[in-house]
Amino acid sequence: MKNKLALTMISNIAKQYSKSSFTDKPVGNTSINSVHRLGFAQTRSQILKTEFSFKSLFSYFFFDYFRNMSIIIFLVSSSYLFASENMEDDFKKSIVQVKITAQNPNFMFPWQPKKPYNIEAVGIVISKDKILTLASNLEYTSSIEVKKFSSYKNFPAKILKIDYESNLAILSLEDTSFYLDLIPIDFVNKPEITKPVSIVQLDNAGSIQFSKGRLTGMDMDYSSTGHTELPYISLNSNEKLDGNGELITDKGKALGILFKFNNSKNSGKAIPGFVLNYFVNNIMKSKQSPFPFKGFKYRALVDTAQKEFYGLDKNREGVIISEIIPYTGADKLLEPNDIIVEFGGRKIDSQGFFQHSDYGKQSLSFLAHTGEEFGFKRGKKLPVKIIRNKKELTLMLPLRSFPLRAIRIPYMHNSGRQPSYTIRGGFMFVELSEFLLREWGANWRSKVDKKLLYLCDYKKFQSNDESGRFLILIQTLPDEANNGYHNVGMTLVTSLDGKPVRSVKELDVKINSSPNDIVLIDLEDGVTLALDKTTLKQVDDRIARKFQIPILSNY
Repeated sequence: MKNKLALTMISNIAKQYSKSSFTDKPVGNTSINSVHRLGFAQTRSQILKTEFSFKSLFSYFFFDYFRNMSIIIFLVSSSYLFASENMEDDFKKSIVQVKITAQNPNFMFPWQPKKPYNIEAVGIVISKDKILTLASNLEYTSSIEVKKFSSYKNFPAKILKIDYESNLAILSLEDTSFYLDLIPIDFVNKPEITKPVSIVQLDNAGSIQFSKGRLTGMDMDYSSTGHTELPYISLNSNEKLDGNGELITDKGKALGILFKFNNSKNSGKAIPGFVLNYFVNNIMKSKQSPFPFKGFKYRALVDTAQKEFYGLDKNREGVIISEIIPYTGADKLLEPNDIIVEFGGRKIDSQGFFQHSDYGKQSLSFLAHTGEEFGFKRGKKLPVKIIRNKKELTLMLPLRSFPLRAIRIPYMHNSGRQPSYTIRGGFMFVELSEFLLREWGANWRSKVDKKLLYLCDYKKFQSNDESGRFLILIQTLPDEANNGYHNVGMTLVTSLDGKPVRSVKELDVKINSSPNDIVLIDLEDGVTLALDKTTLKQVDDRIARKFQIPILSNY
C-alpha cells in the first residue's frame, strides 16, 4: 500500500507541473511557479514586466526545473524505501541465520582432526518445523545453532535429513516455540532465468540484507558434494556474496538459493526452485537421495566417419556411451559404444542436448535427474532409443539414486565418516581417496604421484575385474622395529601373504589372523614389509605412546 501511495503522489505531482509549470495562470494572488517559492521576492508576472537579462531568465528556469525534479526524486526514493520495508516484512519471518561449528578430519594424520572453524549460513523456513540449508556446510559439523529476526538467542538444531547429491539438508529443532512467529516460504517452480533479482540474507543483528544481481541462464553441473548433475541458475552480481544459501527473490517471490559465488569473477550458481521443491517433497520418503541418476557417461559424436562406423546416418545426431556406472539402472542394460539418438522421447544432438521449452538447450541428464515435469522420477523408467551393432533398439532405463557402493575412490563427499586407517609396526595404511590427495594443497594435482592421480581420474568406480578400495602405505613412523623402512611411504599395497587386500579392515583382520609368525606385505614399488607377530603388540604399544596416538585403528 505504501508503495502504491508513493507512486500515486508522484503521478499527481507530475500532472500538476506538466499543466502549470510554464503558465502565468494565477492561483489566489500568485502564479503556480511564483519565484518567491524558490526564495525570490518577485512572481513570474512581475518578472515578465521587468526588463531583465537572459542570465536572470535562465537562472529562474534552472532553479524552477531542479526544484520540481528534487520533489519527484524524493518521492521516488521514498517509494523504494517503502518497497524495501515491504520486502523486509515479507522475508524476515522466513529466513534464519545458521551458525555452524565444524572440524574436518586430517587424512594424512587421521587421529588428529584439524582446527575447528565457524560458518555462518542462511536457513530457509519451509514448514512449521523444518529449515532448509546447504549440505556442504554440515558434513563434519560438531554444533549447529539457528537465530531468527525476533530473538538474539541461539537455538540448538540438528540434521533431520541430508542429501549430498543435491547439496541440501533439512534441520529441525527440539524447541518448537522457535517457529511460532515464522512463515514458511514456497519456491517458484519455473523461474524466469534471465532477469534482475534480489539476494536476501540475515545479518548478525537479525536485520535483512538485500543485494542486487541478475540471472543469466541455466545449465547442469555437479554440486560441491554430489555425484549427480543437477540444474543450476547462473547469477552475476557486483556485490560481495558468500554462496552459503542466500535466498534469490524477485518481486517478493522465492526463485532459488545461492550455493556458490566467486567474488573475483562476480558470478555464482543458484539451486532453482523446482529442484528445491522436488527435494522438499521427496526427501522424507527414503534414506536415499530423491534424485535419480542416469548411470552412464557419454561423449560427443560429431565425426562423420565415426557415425558411419557405428551405423549412424550422417544426417542423424546422437552421443556415444563411454562408461557404465555399476549398480545403476544402466548397468547390464546399456553398453559402452551404444549410440543414444533419443532420450526420454526427445531427440538428442551430437553434444548430448535436447531443446527444453522453457530453458532452451539442456543436457540429456536434465531428463533423467530432474525430469519430473516429463513424468520421470526415481522409481520410474525412461525410454532410451539407441543404435547397437548398427541396429536400432528402444530400452527402458530404470531410474535409481546414485549408488555409493559403486565408488572405489571417494571423491565428492565421505558421508561424514572419519578416514579409515590402521597402524601396525609403525606402518600407517589408509584407503586411497581424493580427500587424501587434497592434503597436498590447492595445486595437489601437480604434486602427488602420477600413478595415484591416474587412479583418481580413471578408476573411481568399481568394476567386474576389480573391486574394493586401493590401499596405500602412506608413511612410516620411525621406530627400531622398522629400521631400513623409514623413508618408505605413499605407495600402493598389492598383497598380504601373497593374497590381495581390498580394505583397511581386511588388512588388519588378516594380520591378526595370519597363521605365520612373519607377515609379509608387498608394495607396488617392489618393497616387501615384514611384520613379526611375536613382538607386534609391544611395538604397536610403543608407537602409540611415542607419537601420542590414542587409537591405532579406525574402520
